[in-house]
Amino acid sequence: VSGNTLSLYSIVGGDVSLPCNNVIYPNCSSTIWNYGSIEEVHLGRVKKEELNNRADRLSLGSDCSLHVSDVRAEDAGVYICRQFLTEGEPQHGGDAHVHLSVLTMSSSSPVTDIKPDRPVTLRCSLHTLNGTGRCAPAINQDVSLSWQRVDETDTGLIEAGTNLQGDSRYQVTQLSHCDITLNMTLQREDNNRKWRCQLTGKVETFLDFTVTFPGTSNAVKLPISHIMLFVTLTVMAAIVTIHTTRSNCPPKALHPQAEEASGIELQVLEE
Repeated sequence: VSGNTLSLYSIVGGDVSLPCNNVIYPNCSSTIWNYGSIEEVHLGRVKKEELNNRADRLSLGSDCSLHVSDVRAEDAGVYICRQFLTEGEPQHGGDAHVHLSVLTMSSSSPVTDIKPDRPVTLRCSLHTLNGTGRCAPAINQDVSLSWQRVDETDTGLIEAGTNLQGDSRYQVTQLSHCDITLNMTLQREDNNRKWRCQLTGKVETFLDFTVTFPGTSNAVKLPISHIMLFVTLTVMAAIVTIHTTRSNCPPKALHPQAEEASGIELQVLEE
């Protein structure tokens, strides 16, 4: 909370509930919600006839909080909850302000151009009352953004102005506390790796960008020793099944071609 303003954070595509701290009537019949100068909720009802598609993402909670689903960058800004005892009368009490900031991420390259040995720039920005990547004084002053590399074995933290594990292919530019970019040249081992934009401060949240090269498979690769063990166990199970079946049936001679076809061939692609 900054002064009389409550600060909330959401990621793009997420859901958020904006609390109203000055409710009079529990049934919300006295509650009005404004987004800036636009009235979005009038005496407990969402004004769908004026808000078009945005109204479909708004709803009022049982405590008169304003719920925003599928949050978008343009949802950032100041929301005001007000109370009116009856229609047409002066406002009762003061305003309850809620400032919503939205974390977004973008890539300089379309998905089809994300390939090994090609450069890519990821931008992570906090959308605030002041615009994209522009911190709002006294509201976003205690937050910061950073880049992380996330994979199955370790997590390396990229801090502004430094390179990941001393690798010069990573370049981080901190434009402000609310705007940070990551420049790198992708390598083959980056396939299926996550790059995380982490927001830290009084609250913590993050967005992930997963690199997946076109035409690659996500199939799990087993070590060769595991493959041989699996095949051995499968052959043993087949022998037991065949032996049990044949104990109840007279033996039959196999045609020479059938004997040749019954062999098991295992092909293992060496790494």
